[in-house]
Amino acid sequence: MSIPESIIRRKSFHSFTKRELAPELLDELADYISGLTPPYSELDWNFDTLPHSDLMQIATRSYGIEAPTYLVLRSMKKAGCLQNAGYLGEMAILWLAERGVATMWQGSVAVNYMDDFPGCLPYISCIAMGYSDESFRKTAAESDRKPLSSIAFGPIEGFEEYLEAARLAPSYGNRQMSRIVADKRGKLHVFRKKALMNNPVLTFQDCIGTGVTLAHLDLAMKADGLAPRIYTLNPEPSFRNFIYQFSIDPGKN
Repeated sequence: MSIPESIIRRKSFHSFTKRELAPELLDELADYISGLTPPYSELDWNFDTLPHSDLMQIATRSYGIEAPTYLVLRSMKKAGCLQNAGYLGEMAILWLAERGVATMWQGSVAVNYMDDFPGCLPYISCIAMGYSDESFRKTAAESDRKPLSSIAFGPIEGFEEYLEAARLAPSYGNRQMSRIVADKRGKLHVFRKKALMNNPVLTFQDCIGTGVTLAHLDLAMKADGLAPRIYTLNPEPSFRNFIYQFSIDPGKN
């Protein structure tokens, strides 16, 4: 297999033109996201697509990069909601990259519940979307990432391409806090490195980041004709002093 083109092309864009996304594209995006199953599927979640002016109405902290449209991710606030948002948002980003749409996660945006639109699920995060004069990536080598040996452990033979796809996943501050451990049964387990002094802002973003990593793993496996299954184990597996997030069975024969 080879890494899906959308994973190679995807990057964080820092400028957007004023060109609007077509309503038909936004409708197709909504249908795509609605058909996804996040890792913690029992949690209630939904999303909005908002123009810049509407996001400005509810944002209580910097709206980050100015773009024509934003994908706003919402969820009931329970354990797993951040990982869900990371998975759903990144799957949307990869879908958009395939169609030439530029994106960037907006980790600096905050929305106070009292300032939000009435009747909405709580805000989790958002993604800037639009077109850019910047170029998409052409090769994986253009990504500034840690080597695979720093993020993947255990008997990883046969999983290298999937893990390489996960290595290319974006993360808050490009810190790459997700770790993936293969076991002898051919299953992969995703862990999160603890943020320095358990910083709440970094911890929040790192939880989203593990969902982003999972999206890259999941998409790469599906592109290879596999049917990966995402689940959580109880009791949880352990790896060093990292925090267990979820497991993935690639569905290999």
